[in-house]
Amino acid sequence: MSKNTTKLATLKLAAMGCHIQITLNITKIGTQHSQEIIDHQISLLKSETQQRLARWEHIFSRFDETSELMRLNNHTDQWREVSAELFEVLGRAIYFVVETQGLITPTLLKPLWAAGYRQSFETLPKMSTPSIPVITSNSGSNAATYLQAQPNANNPNQQIDSIQCRRLVDGQHQIYLPAGIALDLNGYVKGWCAMQLAEQISRSHDWQLPCLVDMGGDIAIGVPRSQALDNAIDSPIVWGVAIAKPYCANGEHMQNDQDVAILTLRSGAVATSGQDYRRWWHKGRWQHHLIHPHYSRPAISDVLTATVMAADTVTAEVYAKYCVLLGVTEAITWLNQHHIAALLIDTNNNVISSIAIEPNLSEPNLVAV
Repeated sequence: MSKNTTKLATLKLAAMGCHIQITLNITKIGTQHSQEIIDHQISLLKSETQQRLARWEHIFSRFDETSELMRLNNHTDQWREVSAELFEVLGRAIYFVVETQGLITPTLLKPLWAAGYRQSFETLPKMSTPSIPVITSNSGSNAATYLQAQPNANNPNQQIDSIQCRRLVDGQHQIYLPAGIALDLNGYVKGWCAMQLAEQISRSHDWQLPCLVDMGGDIAIGVPRSQALDNAIDSPIVWGVAIAKPYCANGEHMQNDQDVAILTLRSGAVATSGQDYRRWWHKGRWQHHLIHPHYSRPAISDVLTATVMAADTVTAEVYAKYCVLLGVTEAITWLNQHHIAALLIDTNNNVISSIAIEPNLSEPNLVAV
């Protein structure tokens, strides 16, 4: 094998309602072990990963009444012991409520139910062509909300401060969930799982393999410690991540397989969120999963999809959702003010990129604004 030849192995799995692909860079170990040993270790890694995903799904699923999350939702106004995983993810979700001015919150399970999202997305009723309300980018800063109903006076997001979390001296984790609040952590869990897997494969596994973990569009890069040090002999591998065209725009399927852009990154994460794909038909109209907490209904925005780069996948996913809810004008202003790398596609299929993403774009025709 040539010294410059990159050798990859791919694991494909399914969990949490999404397709998962883990790409392993096995170039280095390919020179140290036989193919038989490599295949055996990869098989073991896949089995271990499936077990971890099954455990996490039983913790976080909102479609399983026996899951840890739903047991918490069904036992409010009392302290409940929870796993370290649920404690950590909820803590991060609460942190981002303030970071996103209350727009991204874990307290929106009931509005999701009201919109018809009570079962796994694959089983929801769909029609052939989802329609996206056309809101032009020049509609002003209120483009994301001007078609909404009146604000909900009983907004459950206002009670976020009443959720209490505590860690006892014996290491036990407990959460107090007030009556009237029901949690949905789906918007955080995929990103959290992607980072956990990337770190486990690249840092904890005996072989410490460079990897890219794709959890249904939430992507985490795993960098071995030997490559992460400032004085590392081996520099981190450069990965290319394709940004696909939206699933549909202006009521039409985007059949063209051509990608919008290719992002290059050595570490960190990238996530895409939008109102183009995860849509279903309920009560005579199209619904989607991005709920505006002020109105307790799917948001209407001129941002069709948002792709954000960040240090970790949870942050990238939260900020991507935040951009959709803000609308193009406010989102691009916020992104540039905070030097966040992002790429937005509006409902007219225009591509708008933040200044910070320029060094990572391999598509020369995109212009930062």
